[in-house]
Amino acid sequence: MSKKQEAIGRTVAPFGAFEDVVPAIEGFVRTYNHTAQGKKSALKGLSPEATFRKHLDAGWAPTAMSRDEVRAACARTEERSVVQGAISVGGRHWTCPELQAYQYEKIWVRVPAYHTPAELLLLDRCGERVGIAFPDVECHPLDKRGAKASAERAKVHRQVVRDLDRSAPDIDVAARLIARGQAQPDAVPNEPVDIASYDPAKRPARIVMPKGASTSEERRREQDERIAVQMDLAKRIVG
Repeated sequence: MSKKQEAIGRTVAPFGAFEDVVPAIEGFVRTYNHTAQGKKSALKGLSPEATFRKHLDAGWAPTAMSRDEVRAACARTEERSVVQGAISVGGRHWTCPELQAYQYEKIWVRVPAYHTPAELLLLDRCGERVGIAFPDVECHPLDKRGAKASAERAKVHRQVVRDLDRSAPDIDVAARLIARGQAQPDAVPNEPVDIASYDPAKRPARIVMPKGASTSEERRREQDERIAVQMDLAKRIVG
């Protein structure tokens, strides 16, 4: 735990800026790769570079793997809801231009299983790649940059909707319905089993015609008859 010292009583002098450290480390590693190892080492007296070249001459070739494949192999698939062009994973919001133009409510995310992600692979409902999401930058409510970013996302979303509208064919719904109706077969009714008619000559049943209007004397006579019938009934009841 003692502090490193360049010499007794003196601390290590600073190497320099980061731009100076990188080429120095690369030079040290390259020197090591071209330095022969001991006879008793695993490389049997060869340098790492010579051992690597030996395998190349024997036909060895690497298997390439993209960054997306690495993400897919070491991650689990989780479903997320797309809200205003962003998703929530691990308590943070993530977004990207492809996600801001996404037209569905749900999207599938490949969440790394063994480390905290710096970016997330997004998949659609068919398992096809949508894009790579990065942590969303949160702005203070009074920061104008937040409003500007929201407006740009809304603009991207509206543009995608307009592009979809232009790509969709124009359909005359009324003409389609009329053509569909005309293409349907007509139902042919059966032959009638009988014929109804109002002609008395062709009608077996007799129709009772209403009586004509009665005169005043006939009405008075009918009224007297009804009164007489009622008086007769009253006498029989009284006795």
